[in-house]
Amino acid sequence: MQSAMTSTSRCAIAATTRLPRRSLASSAYFPPRAGGPSRPPTPPSSSPPQPTPPSSSTHPTLPSSIPHPDPSSDATTSTPRLSPSEHALVSSIIRVDQAGELGANWIYRGQKYGSLLRGDTSTARQVSEMWENEKHHLKTMALLRAQHDVRPTVLYPLWQGLAFGLGLGTALLGREAAMACTEAVETVIGEHYDDQIRALKPLIEKHDHPSLPLLRDVLKEFRDDELEHLDTAVEEGAQKAPGHSLLSAVIGAGCKAAIKVCEKI
Repeated sequence: MQSAMTSTSRCAIAATTRLPRRSLASSAYFPPRAGGPSRPPTPPSSSPPQPTPPSSSTHPTLPSSIPHPDPSSDATTSTPRLSPSEHALVSSIIRVDQAGELGANWIYRGQKYGSLLRGDTSTARQVSEMWENEKHHLKTMALLRAQHDVRPTVLYPLWQGLAFGLGLGTALLGREAAMACTEAVETVIGEHYDDQIRALKPLIEKHDHPSLPLLRDVLKEFRDDELEHLDTAVEEGAQKAPGHSLLSAVIGAGCKAAIKVCEKI
């Protein structure tokens, strides 16, 4: 893989795809509770976070308890009649994205833990903010997978271990290395979401079913979230990391390989 894009081109992508007050398509899967929003912000902690050893009970995997989508909406509870090849496309998109969001959760978990081990509570807090997005993404992807009857990747344990190691390792190298990791990952993910959105267009035009435009809009929302993370990483000194070009190339190539594998397995 070629080295990651320049800071200017990355920021240009983010600027052209992000909206300052965009609607959240994923909120369709999380009907508002009485007296509260569908996607409430997590209040900041008044005390500095403390490092806690990773454990299987606290690591993000498949959400065990997730809200139920609105049962009155066909967009969130039913699927169109697709040909085998069309269903394979939708399955591939959701399987890859769910695996990717799981990996992102573990990367940020590792980065937070590594930052706290270095006593860098500032980076830990910043990573935690981005991690909150990824937790929401993972919950939404779990609902999409169930709705569209998609088989999850069988390689979850592998991705979990690799992602946590990547996050922890880059965070232990320092703040800039952690941000370089985020920059490289989000660059690949942003491009991949764009490819998936284009691939869905013929299906949306062919099938008059609300679940497909909603899937497209969720992908757009999540792409924009990832590009915000990319922007943050660049602004926080990602390109000042030692060996930035090599680090970006290796991580980016690994992400692309993982995507190809999850499309099939």
